[in-house]
Amino acid sequence: MQVAGLSAAESPLIRLKVGIGQDTLAELRAQGEQARADGETSLPAPAPTAQSDERSTAGDAAARSRQPTLTLLDGQEASNAVAAANPQPSSEAGNLQALVAAPIGERPDATLSEECFKSDNVDSGIGRIHNRFTYCARVDIEAEYWSIDNKGVPIEKEGTTKAKLELFAQGDDQERRARVFAQVKKDSVDYDWGPIDNIFVAPNVPLSLLGNCVQDSDVCHATRGSYTMPWATWDNNPDWAYWDIYNHEQVSEGRDKISYNQWTVEFFTDNQEYKTFQRGRTPARMLRCDSAKYFNLGKAKYPKACVFSEVIPHLTYTLGPTSTNHAVAEHIDAAQNRPNTTYPLLAAPGVPWPRDKSIPGKYIAGNPDAPGLHRITKALHPKEYKANKDNKDGACFKTGPERHKYLDTGLPTRPPKGEQCDEYPFASSLEGAGNPRPDFSVKSIPAADNRVAGGELRKYYVDDRILAWDASLPRPYQTNDRFYVHIK
Repeated sequence: MQVAGLSAAESPLIRLKVGIGQDTLAELRAQGEQARADGETSLPAPAPTAQSDERSTAGDAAARSRQPTLTLLDGQEASNAVAAANPQPSSEAGNLQALVAAPIGERPDATLSEECFKSDNVDSGIGRIHNRFTYCARVDIEAEYWSIDNKGVPIEKEGTTKAKLELFAQGDDQERRARVFAQVKKDSVDYDWGPIDNIFVAPNVPLSLLGNCVQDSDVCHATRGSYTMPWATWDNNPDWAYWDIYNHEQVSEGRDKISYNQWTVEFFTDNQEYKTFQRGRTPARMLRCDSAKYFNLGKAKYPKACVFSEVIPHLTYTLGPTSTNHAVAEHIDAAQNRPNTTYPLLAAPGVPWPRDKSIPGKYIAGNPDAPGLHRITKALHPKEYKANKDNKDGACFKTGPERHKYLDTGLPTRPPKGEQCDEYPFASSLEGAGNPRPDFSVKSIPAADNRVAGGELRKYYVDDRILAWDASLPRPYQTNDRFYVHIK
């Protein structure tokens, strides 16, 4: 599937072209002349207008261009292509709090919104995927206005209006939906119509915004109608327009009922006095939705969700004396970057190695195809989980059914009191110690560090909605969730 994306350096510019009836234009100018005669310096901005309940007018239906259903491979490959062109972080353990618990209301979550809009990537490329449940962007809008005759034919260009649009979106952790918010950034509107029209005409021309899903209605749908207000009102309106983008479970694949769809926000002005020749649309962004039943933190359960998938999911552990997971970070850093220095050895001491160790899971910005990790659970993958434990026990303690493999290659001594045997890749990954290719590492580390890092890993799986391995998926190594570990 070919998906057009923005490079990290590009800034999206949304252009629309609108025609204005000559009678309407004459009336706006007459109102302006009267205001000038009365000594007014501008026309008062009308109050915000409630959104329309209509989504399926004939003109709107004709303007929409629906795209075909995305297969899992389509969705994953398209997400990876955008992630490669726009490297940016997803959630990092210990740095972003309450990710899945962020409430979805009639305004963006205040904390996440402030964090997101103050961060990098907001004004360029695809915007910022702050974490897989949070997205924000600022895009430039440029609307070109033409006077039209009574047949709707453009006659003369009257002016151009420019502004910055702010987008914010939150994925849900209880339903298969995302809420998309939009507003014109305060005081960002700029008019180029001429000195008089800039003051008395252009600010009162209406603009409509509408959130939509890109795929057919059997895949997804959007709620709420369009918001229509004059430019001057958009420029000073503290409220947000918003729409819910729902993904439909019946068009999905695999054990967890996975489905991809895209969403966009459209710009237009269509009524008896105005005619949109070219709609503006924000670049379509991707959602990955599922109905996995195994996500929980304590008593809180997250049975369904939609996340923003155009990012490389990764967990961050931190080196340094102030880090509570330093020992784990140090171990993983060695495993990823100096694997031949780690236990178990690939041959007994003094015996030439058949090859070098190659341990997967290192996060490389802009490379979503690097060898990654795949999540497993005890309930869904008992055989793989047991194999990981048995091989870890053999390599760490020289015990269990696999101990014979590690009598000469495992840890020279058992972990002392107060320490535990840490393994990487994790026991909860398909690439763990039981993997047929024994590229893993074990090390004795302080128990406190191991417990902290383990808790962060469990929380990370929920925060970034990492789905567990499903061997029944088509091309499973490409379509299953892959995640990475970043050591900083």
